[in-house]
Amino acid sequence: MIVFPMKKLSITTRDLLLTLIAALAISIGMAVFQRAPFFEAWFGSWLLLWVSLFLLIKTWRFFQGGRWLAVLLLVCFFLRVFLGLFIYIALPQIGNDNEVENAGYVYSDAYHRDTQALVWAKSETPLVSIFSSKNSRDQYGGLQFISASLYRLFSVDEPRPLFTTILAAMTMSVGVPFLYDALKRRWGAGVARVAAWFYTLYPDSVLLGSSQMREPFLIGLFCIAFWMVVTRREKTTRKLLFFFLLMGVSLAISLPLGGLLAGLLIMWGLIEWITEQKTPRSKTTGIILLILASIAALTAGYIWVKPTVYYDAYLTRTASGLIAALFKLIDEKWHIPLTTFYGLAQPFLPAALVYPSLPFWRVTAIIRGLGWWFMLPFLLYGFFAVWKAKPRSERWLMAFIALALTAWTVVTSLRAGGDLWDNPRYRALLIPWFALLLGWCWQRIRQGHLAWFLRWTGVVLVFFSVILLWYLLRYHIIKGYLGFFDMALIITLASAGILLSGLLWDGYKWFTARKKKQQPDGSG
Repeated sequence: MIVFPMKKLSITTRDLLLTLIAALAISIGMAVFQRAPFFEAWFGSWLLLWVSLFLLIKTWRFFQGGRWLAVLLLVCFFLRVFLGLFIYIALPQIGNDNEVENAGYVYSDAYHRDTQALVWAKSETPLVSIFSSKNSRDQYGGLQFISASLYRLFSVDEPRPLFTTILAAMTMSVGVPFLYDALKRRWGAGVARVAAWFYTLYPDSVLLGSSQMREPFLIGLFCIAFWMVVTRREKTTRKLLFFFLLMGVSLAISLPLGGLLAGLLIMWGLIEWITEQKTPRSKTTGIILLILASIAALTAGYIWVKPTVYYDAYLTRTASGLIAALFKLIDEKWHIPLTTFYGLAQPFLPAALVYPSLPFWRVTAIIRGLGWWFMLPFLLYGFFAVWKAKPRSERWLMAFIALALTAWTVVTSLRAGGDLWDNPRYRALLIPWFALLLGWCWQRIRQGHLAWFLRWTGVVLVFFSVILLWYLLRYHIIKGYLGFFDMALIITLASAGILLSGLLWDGYKWFTARKKKQQPDGSG
């Protein structure tokens, strides 16, 4: 028997062979469930999986990752690929009877863009014309160009959404070690590990990474660019060049969202630069630039939000029985704030638990709701806790993160209202920073700062419990009646009671400690 001398091969050759074999086995299984002809389905899946796995293993080696990081990368990638495969196979049977779900797509935008990408691939028109076409279903052209390129390379016979799914999963997964290394350098391994797992397992992150949407590409590129900003002192010129290259790709995929990510990273770098300056003149110059950048960001956000805010409020009212009922009870001037508040709670876990729907969509809504409602106490706690971060340089950076996440959450709620899909999808762009805030809060809680996290968790639980009770009564699952103003009063009083008692208790402890400190030794 001839034993192939694997150990004598170079690391790169071994990586190529191992990933080739793994990709071959997985792609055969994936091709079986795709439409004929078999070869086109298999060959495209195999080559894309091979490239993806090889790139992942080389990224892992670049960061000298151990077993833990390898497991994280594999979980992140295959969780998204296999969920994408399951959706493609099962959704036509267990989903709603419409053209989008019958084709195996979760998002209608992805279905229409992918269908048109196949038409582009079949034509003899240069694909770069996608970017200038007025008839393109992709507003910015970047993702449709990617999908059409894949079809033209591998298959022009049938739509094959799994091709784009593999690339989306790969891009998000490549971002994991970059995010982990950036956070580890700046905040330590404890924060980095918690953040990396949250990034990997957060439900909307998984769902988007298994779909054919812009967000997984933007999120993965954002992680890499963020690492470049954090480590900018090493090989500065090269990293600056790659940073602008990544941001250029992001802008091609989505001009406003790519611009948002680029602006946030530039502002992050500017804040770090300000904290490092020794002279008042340099600090003042940096602060002026930061203020101008903030004004530009607010202006851009207003321009992005304004055209759709009233229309999205209307859609929320027509889609949600809760909002429709509340709109009848309150003045019209409160409709937009109420829609925004409802959007902040999306995916809305109480509704997901009670609202009747197909099993697949109900389970999906519950899991997505659990993910966001798990994050909410950390977001509330972190917004206030970051102002106590030490040292001062960390305080300003964490405050910027908390403010950016809060502002973006509000903006996306204004832009997409209470929409169950667009609102969380826009918000998911900043999953890397949500993960950072959660990891930072987790470490702070472990250091003994638990009280206020429990209080904010109590506020979230009160809101959840009372709204859930309202839904149970509304759908006659339990008998009784609870009016809107009664519900609002209960939530307000209970939440105020939790927060006020916490403030009083902290004030009492501070006063007692100060009094004891002022007493002379031995005075009793």
